[in-house]
Formats: sequence, structure tokens, C-alpha cells
Amino acid sequence: MKIKFSANHFAYASLVCSLSFWLGLILSYVPGAPRLDLPGVRWLAIMGVGVVLAGVAAVLRSKLWPLAIPFALGNFFFVMHVMGS
Repeated sequence: MKIKFSANHFAYASLVCSLSFWLGLILSYVPGAPRLDLPGVRWLAIMGVGVVLAGVAAVLRSKLWPLAIPFALGNFFFVMHVMGS
């Protein structure tokens, strides 16, 4: 079975990578909720994948690339700042 990815799939995947950090952060403050406790290096790697996926979406001219690029870069630099301090 052949799977064909459109440019929007890359943009959505980038947004999922970026939103996963915020979901993990929110869940860490809810008592009894499942945790997404990953080391800082892993979060930074996930954000890096999000930036790459947003770049691919921009090259393929996705409709969502104007949203995906700034969101992915903002999250990447935020996580880099938080994990570095």
C-alpha cells in the first residue's frame, strides 16, 4: 500500500510536535494525570524535528506553513532557553 503525503501533513506533524511540549507541561501540573516526563535533550530533539517538518511544509508550499514555521521556531528556542537555564 502506497502512502502519499501532502504538504499539509508535514505542517500538521510539525504542529503536533510543538503542541506535545505544551500538553506535557500542562499535564505535569494536574494531580493524578499521566506524565510526559522526558529529559530536556529529548524535548529539544522533538522540537528540532518540528522545525524540520515545518521547513519541509514551507518548501512544499503547504497552506499552513505561515503558522507552522513561527510556532515551531518559537517553541524550539523556548525549549532551548528553558532547558539551558
